[in-house]
Amino acid sequence: MAGLAGKKILVIGASAGIGAGIARRVGAAGADVHLAARRLDKLAEHVDAIRAAGGRATAHACDLESGASVAALFEAVARDGEPLDAMINTAAMLWLEPFATQTEDAWRTMIAINLAGAVCATQHALAHMLPRERGHILHVTSTAGALAIPYLSVYSATKAGLAHFLTAMRGEYGRSGVRFTELQIGNTGGTEGGGVVHHPPGEDGIRSIMRWTGAPSMMNVDDVVEAAMYALSTPPHVRLDRIVIREVAEIPT
Repeated sequence: MAGLAGKKILVIGASAGIGAGIARRVGAAGADVHLAARRLDKLAEHVDAIRAAGGRATAHACDLESGASVAALFEAVARDGEPLDAMINTAAMLWLEPFATQTEDAWRTMIAINLAGAVCATQHALAHMLPRERGHILHVTSTAGALAIPYLSVYSATKAGLAHFLTAMRGEYGRSGVRFTELQIGNTGGTEGGGVVHHPPGEDGIRSIMRWTGAPSMMNVDDVVEAAMYALSTPPHVRLDRIVIREVAEIPT
């Protein structure tokens, strides 16, 4: 990963799971890594680990539900004057429950973080990258966006919307030098995602979900991190539009 040495890379959702794993790996590869998440205290341990290994890391508090918070994040990242080379967004929120009993706050939060927040961060990243005609924007989506899994209806919709948004970005800016990668992942252990089973779907609901997902063996965080590192390591003249990495299961993609 020598190609990442000296690059400024922003990882959003870096307090745990996939985001933290990516942040540590790019830090180990010599990147100047900026870690962002709502929980600043959780970022500290990852920043300390990167610095202890001789890397450069900075923590930033950011809430994707707030446009002002996202704007402040990018202003802070830009303060040293060095250009932003890549933005990776892993932040997401989900609830596993029937839609009819889901609170309005729950589904609005998912839309705000998973879709609107991701779109907002992309717009700010483009403001940094388009003038240089160079940069890499990577968003983690989900196979739930392609499958529209029951009891994950709004979550599935937000991830599908983000995937379509990235496709449109390639159409608008395909020759700009800015690249857009969708990292679409399946069931992964060791992540948080904010998932809470407010209303367990019951046996009938579980059978319904299993018709769509099979009986999967879970991937782990490192599997996804490796895929992200591969995407980030591709040269600037190569577009890597989409990586689909999922667990072994009896289901088509």
